[in-house]
Amino acid sequence: MRKSKFFEGLAIAVAGGQTIKAASETVGCALATAYHVSADSDFRAEVAKLKTQAVESAVAVLTSNATAASNALVRLLSSKDEKIVLAAASRILSTLGPLQELAELRARIDAIEGSRLRAAS
Repeated sequence: MRKSKFFEGLAIAVAGGQTIKAASETVGCALATAYHVSADSDFRAEVAKLKTQAVESAVAVLTSNATAASNALVRLLSSKDEKIVLAAASRILSTLGPLQELAELRARIDAIEGSRLRAAS
């Protein structure tokens, strides 16, 4: 199937959270055209790809700022206000457990994948 000239614009709009109706208005195409384009499996795959790219981009930004955020929490532990110290300590401790679990799961997955690769070769 030949791709509509509206394919890319509709995919970007839908991946950004717009409804098909709103996306058709954004890109200036008929609603029937937008529904026709959106029924294509290539369109759904493109929307999924764009959403994945957006999430990966957001994760990259958060990851690059995680150290600064952690350092800010650690600095708050030195506050003279006990409420601030308690809030910072609580946040650090409540975040630590899930992060440790994630790291342990990642190590287990890596070990399983490594043993499967060795067994396959």
